[in-house]
Amino acid sequence: MRIPQSRIIAKKHESIVSNGRSKFLLLICALFLTFCYQSNKEVSASPYLTPPYNNPICMCCVLPGQVQYEMFWGVLNWTGQIDLHNYIYIQQVFQLRWEPAWKQMADDIRAAAVGAALMVGAFLDGQTEIKALSTIQKLNAETISDYHPSDQICRFGTVSRSLAKSDIKSDLVQMGLMEQMIGRQSLRLNYNSAYKAKDATTIGRSVDKEGRWNQFKKKFCDPYDINTGLLTSTAGAEKCEATTDKQANRDVDLARTFEVPNSLNIEFDQTPQGLTNDEENIMALASNLYAHDLSVNLGASDLHALKASAKDPQIRKLLDFRSTLAKRSVAGNSFAAQAGKKAAGSGASKTYMQNVIKGLGLTDTTEINNLIGENPSYDTQMEILTKRLYQDPKFYVNLYDTPANVKRQKTAMKAVSLMQDRDMYESLQRSEMLMSVLLEMKLLKAQDRYFGKGQQ
Repeated sequence: MRIPQSRIIAKKHESIVSNGRSKFLLLICALFLTFCYQSNKEVSASPYLTPPYNNPICMCCVLPGQVQYEMFWGVLNWTGQIDLHNYIYIQQVFQLRWEPAWKQMADDIRAAAVGAALMVGAFLDGQTEIKALSTIQKLNAETISDYHPSDQICRFGTVSRSLAKSDIKSDLVQMGLMEQMIGRQSLRLNYNSAYKAKDATTIGRSVDKEGRWNQFKKKFCDPYDINTGLLTSTAGAEKCEATTDKQANRDVDLARTFEVPNSLNIEFDQTPQGLTNDEENIMALASNLYAHDLSVNLGASDLHALKASAKDPQIRKLLDFRSTLAKRSVAGNSFAAQAGKKAAGSGASKTYMQNVIKGLGLTDTTEINNLIGENPSYDTQMEILTKRLYQDPKFYVNLYDTPANVKRQKTAMKAVSLMQDRDMYESLQRSEMLMSVLLEMKLLKAQDRYFGKGQQ
């Protein structure tokens, strides 16, 4: 028979109150009992599902105070049972409920925080990618714009092609022409302009005149000059032997022979043999301009006599002759230098120069060749680079281009300007040498007067 519980509950209640237990402790105990009275599915192995702690018929038979007491003190039915701390706090409360809940809560918080960060990061990544793509597209556009080929800058490059080679050839022609001029004045063998063998090998003033006269009749004679003086058909009379007027008066006409033509067929090349018309014209013109009268005829015997019994006046005259020849060479050098600049160039830029001339309105190929020559000279190339290019309206239209291409054009124009300045500098050097020679001649006259040997 069951012992009455009223007296036991009262006694235990008084004991709890007397020990200063608070109502809050009772509430905690009730919370623990809640875990004890779970469904059989959750805690089927719990010892608290057996009487007297669980009455399936009447839940009111459960005595929370008694259970609390036995649980904390480990007596009666709790003697030797599972440790309350491990079972309730660790297993039932923490491991089965709080730990999974905290994990889920941590996962939810992490997912929310990481999700927000992912969205912000995605926006930042998208913004960075868009900026990078925009920068690349901008640089691509600038590259295409800055490095797009310009027709105008190509003109500077193609027309100036082989310009250095033409310049070198002009120097060689200058040296060749100077050698011919000095050889003629120094009475060198085979430097006569005549066609006859005896005239070509004989030296001196008279044979030089005879050779030039024969050349004049065959090449440079115009039968209508001197009141048709050379047009007569009288037997035995001198008459013009020229079969064409292509070289008429080219030995005296500076404009048609030297100044106007942009390119002259002057190379002094030994293959094929013989001189070109331009070479004959230039050398004949130089003979009329410089040292028209050579020294008197000299022979080998005269030089041997001078060597055997040379006297001071004789030696002085020979040295004065060579001094005069040196002064003439300074003047002739300017003529030879200008002729060299007009000498035939390499011809590598001819096609491009023809295109420039066509842009100016001259489309006939024959006329273009007459203007620039078969192998355009250094002077012709420089004229196109410094003058003709700017006469084409397309040049100013092409200035409406990218800033980079316009800067390239300015650089090319500056380079051409520097080359032109160099040519002007060399010309000024030759002018300075001419002035020095003129001053030297003035001093020589004053010196001769001082010694009483002045020339009348």
